[in-house]
Amino acid sequence: MKNIVVLIYDLTVEYHITIMDGISSFFKDKKDVNLLITPVCVPHATTFGFDYQYWTSVELLKSKQIDAIIVVANSFLNYISKDELVKELKILEDKPIVSIATPLKLKNNYYTSISTRKVYSQLVEHLVKKHYCGKLAFFTAALIDSPESVERLESFKYALKMNNLEFHPEWVFDGDFTPAISHRYILNNFKKKEDLPFDAILCANDYMAGGCIAAFEANGIRVPEDVCVVGFDDSEIALSNCPTISTVNQHLEQSAYEAARVAYEICSGKKVESKNIMLELEPIYRQSCGCIAGREKTNSYFDQNGIFHPIASQRGTVFNLFESALNDMASIYHMLNLLESVSDINNYFNIWVNNCKRLHIENMIVCIYDEKIELAPNEDFVIPEKARILFLYDKAEGLAKNYYPDKASLFNPADKIIPVELNSITERKYFILPLSLHNMNYGYVISRIPADKYTVYEIYLKIIINSLVRAYEFSHMENQQKLLKATNTNLEVASKTDELTKLFNRRGFMEYAQRLLDLTNDTDVCGAIFFFDMDGLKRINDTYGHKNGDKAIQTLSDALKKTFHKADIVARLSGDEFVACVPGFDLKNVSILRERIQKYCDSIAAKKKLKFKVTVSAGVVEYNKKNNDLQKLLLQADKELYKEKKIKHAKKSD
Repeated sequence: MKNIVVLIYDLTVEYHITIMDGISSFFKDKKDVNLLITPVCVPHATTFGFDYQYWTSVELLKSKQIDAIIVVANSFLNYISKDELVKELKILEDKPIVSIATPLKLKNNYYTSISTRKVYSQLVEHLVKKHYCGKLAFFTAALIDSPESVERLESFKYALKMNNLEFHPEWVFDGDFTPAISHRYILNNFKKKEDLPFDAILCANDYMAGGCIAAFEANGIRVPEDVCVVGFDDSEIALSNCPTISTVNQHLEQSAYEAARVAYEICSGKKVESKNIMLELEPIYRQSCGCIAGREKTNSYFDQNGIFHPIASQRGTVFNLFESALNDMASIYHMLNLLESVSDINNYFNIWVNNCKRLHIENMIVCIYDEKIELAPNEDFVIPEKARILFLYDKAEGLAKNYYPDKASLFNPADKIIPVELNSITERKYFILPLSLHNMNYGYVISRIPADKYTVYEIYLKIIINSLVRAYEFSHMENQQKLLKATNTNLEVASKTDELTKLFNRRGFMEYAQRLLDLTNDTDVCGAIFFFDMDGLKRINDTYGHKNGDKAIQTLSDALKKTFHKADIVARLSGDEFVACVPGFDLKNVSILRERIQKYCDSIAAKKKLKFKVTVSAGVVEYNKKNNDLQKLLLQADKELYKEKKIKHAKKSD
């Protein structure tokens, strides 16, 4: 399977959509190609905040899976220079790169090209001989430093020279390929017919020509009777405008078709004879120059040879986007609700699958990097070595899988950006878009689109991506909060636990024992507070070392754990001091409890093979509804302990 990429500066411009139509028309019957459409912005761009994230998709194209790249070069050159574009594409130059309409200084570059000199000479000659024009102006797109505009202006100057006409620099006006500036300039500077120093104006594209026509007619200047207007590109506005616009058909679809053919032949191992695929341009003469009379809506035109074409061929470009415009707008409206509701990723998965079905998306693969990447505008993106599938949807295979959080195997995007085999069906066109939000990059999305509605589906996918990332972040935050809660719980427990014995420490005992005592306010439950002191710990430390002293402490704590129940609160207050709060304990059983503690101490010490005996002294007091202050009870128990210690010392003295 061949994987051929189309690298293009977004898909919201008719020029770009027309090119995509041409590329798609070549591949429509090819069963051995995945066409991967990669709409991007220029590197490091911040015009709309975080549009620089789109360029991160270019790094993915270094993958070993990618066989060739078609670059719609002119779509970038309105924003960066050709040298800057070449510099950014150097990372891909080991692959065949076919550029449309512009050669690039890359070692494996093939390109389609046009020459505007000939067609401008034909246009100027036509205006002179057919319409008796002799004073020609020009509207450029110099405000955006367009190389196309520069080339067209130079070809215009060349055409004037070839037709023995004078070039007037003061009749060159600067625009930006949009109708707004040309409309405003004409409206403000040529209020009436007598203000016009020229009798024809050629514009660098049809949109500026449309702006000029609207301004002329608003000022009462008739087109073409008072001034002829000619555009360039033969875009949809040239047909929809009234009057229809005389223009140049640069056969964008054919140029794109040829670029696709070259890329396919290279991938198929065929030899391409020339790296330069030259295409001819064709003048189209309509109402705005006077060749077609009247203002009636018509697709008719004359070609350069004077042949009349009564009905222009129906073209499938931008109007295709609006054949079901209401449905598209309704879908976008409902999808925007995704951005308003934030759910966890597992709940979002069901919403995601339903939207794929609703939008007739054939399949979609959501891939996330092992770690999300924070990217600043001035930083270069480096593709991580580890990624995994997050979501997978494939309508034909009946698959809808959620791999969150880490159920899918890791793969290296540098080896393959398509981690699964895609369905073997014709006309496979996929979008590749970054999975990003603001300055964070999470991965990428590969999605098959069902029709040539590029702009609408790019919008769909962007909404899906934004809502998906929010759900992913929401789940990540939830998990972090759970982890933090568990960590805090562990820290809370640790702060109340004696590290050596794992019993409660003083803080833990004072909190939980007092809670037990507080229950006596509402019940008649009595109990006992024990205060224990290990006998001879200092002697054990001095004689056998502190390590054995710790073993002695652990022996006593283990004996206390075995003696008391789980409901009892047992703690180590300090070095050799232990306490216990025992609800329901009857003081008549103290002697039995003492014997049990000593028995457990002896058996545990034997298992540990201690060379000394572990014994303990104890003081015990009863608590009840009238006597439930823990601090006072501990003082009372400590006094009882002191009495027992005193008796033991007296016995030793005897």
